Amino acid sequence: MYGKPLAYIVKIDSISPIEGADKIELAHVMDYTVVVKKQEFQSGDLALYVEVDSVLPDGFTPDQKATYEAIKDGSYFKGIETTVEEANAAIERLKAASKYPYFEFLRDKKFKIKSMKLSKFGVISQGILFSLSDVKITDATKGKDYTEYFGIKEIVQDEEEAGLNTAAENDNWFVRKLMRYKWFRDWRKLKKVSETWDASFPGKSDEENVQKLFTKMKAKYGNKTWALTEKLEGQNISIFSENVMKPTLFGLFRKKELKEIGVCSRTRRLSKNGTGKNFWATVERLCLDEKIKKIPGEWWCRGEHVGPGIQGNIYKLPETDVIFFEFYRKEYYIDIQDRNKRKFKWVKLDYEDSKLFAQHWGLKFVPVIDDNYTLPDTAQELLAQSDKNTEFGFNLSHKREGFVARLKDDYNVSFKVKNPFYSI
Repeated sequence: MYGKPLAYIVKIDSISPIEGADKIELAHVMDYTVVVKKQEFQSGDLALYVEVDSVLPDGFTPDQKATYEAIKDGSYFKGIETTVEEANAAIERLKAASKYPYFEFLRDKKFKIKSMKLSKFGVISQGILFSLSDVKITDATKGKDYTEYFGIKEIVQDEEEAGLNTAAENDNWFVRKLMRYKWFRDWRKLKKVSETWDASFPGKSDEENVQKLFTKMKAKYGNKTWALTEKLEGQNISIFSENVMKPTLFGLFRKKELKEIGVCSRTRRLSKNGTGKNFWATVERLCLDEKIKKIPGEWWCRGEHVGPGIQGNIYKLPETDVIFFEFYRKEYYIDIQDRNKRKFKWVKLDYEDSKLFAQHWGLKFVPVIDDNYTLPDTAQELLAQSDKNTEFGFNLSHKREGFVARLKDDYNVSFKVKNPFYSI
C-alpha cells in the first residue's frame, strides 16, 4: 500500500468520445479510464499518470501560502479599495510563481486525486493525466517513476498503516530523558524487539489494482476459477509463530527451543509497549497468541485489524477483532551448496486449505463473495461489481471498500478491485 509508485509515464492506448460531451473525452491507460480535455492527447502519446489516492505537492513557500490566505480572507488588501477581479488576478500571479504551477488548479481540492463519477455522461475518471510539456518532463520513457521526483505522497488514512508512528511517540517523559544516555539506549535495544520488517518475513501485503493487471490476467488466466473475498477497511496485521533458542534458567550455555509469537503491522514488527500496544491488546484479548502458538510448526497468519478506533469503525463493531485472509507455513530445507546450512521458505496455503485451516484452529476468515468466479470481459465490469454494500459487521448499509480476487489453485496470483465510490 505505501512506498509504491504513484506517478509514472504511461502510453495512452486509445481515446474515445463521451456521448453528449463537447469539451472532454476519455483516455484509456492500461485498464484505467481518465477524463481529459478534447484534443489534449492522442492515441500512442506518452503522459504522466498519477494514481487515485495520491497527494500532489503544494508548491507555495510558507510566505506565499500566508499571502494566498490573506488574499482569500480579504486582509491582504485591508484599507485598499480592491475589486474581485483585482483580487483574483493577484491570486493567479501568486499561483504562476508556485514551484509547481501546473498543479495549482487542484489547490481547492487540497491536491488530492480521487475517483470521479460524471453521472451526466455515465463515465468514471480514475486518476489524472498530465502532458509531458506541462510538467516539464523531457526524458520520458514508459514506466519511469516520478513519484519521488515530484514529492507525491499517498493519502494516509491510518498512520500506523503508513508506518509513520514511532515507538518514541509512546515514551513517557522519564524514558525520553534517559534516552539521552548511550548505556540506556543500548540496554533498551536488548529489551525491545526490532520494530522493522525483517528480510526473512513473507512479502508485505499490497495487491495491485485491477486496472494495472486485468488485461494480462485475462489473457493468462481467462478460464481459471477465482475466489473473491471482501476487502475490509482496517489495519493490516500479521501474527506469526517462530521457534527460538533461549538460555535455560541455570546456565547461559545451555539452551532450549521455545515457540514465541510476534505481531506485525503492514510495515514493521510491533512491540507490546510501543506503537503496537493496541494491536497486541486485541491479540491477547482474543487469545490469538495462544491459539497460534498451539498450531504445530511455524506459521504466518495475516489479516485485518478492525473495530473501534480504527478507520472510523465503519462496521459498528463493539470490540476490535482480527479477520484473517491468508496463511503461510514455514518449510525448512537443506542448502545444496552448503549442507550444514538449514534454510527455510514460506509456503502460502491455497484458498480451500486457508478456509479449512481457519475453521480448524478457530480463526475468523474474511467474508467470501464468490469462490467460483471467472473473469468478465473488462475491468470496468469488475469495478461495477465492487460498488456494493459490505457483507461484514453491523452496518450493512455501508458500501464495501472493494474485494480481492485470488486464483483458487494459486493464491500467490491476486489483485484488488477498489470500489471507486467508496469513502469512510
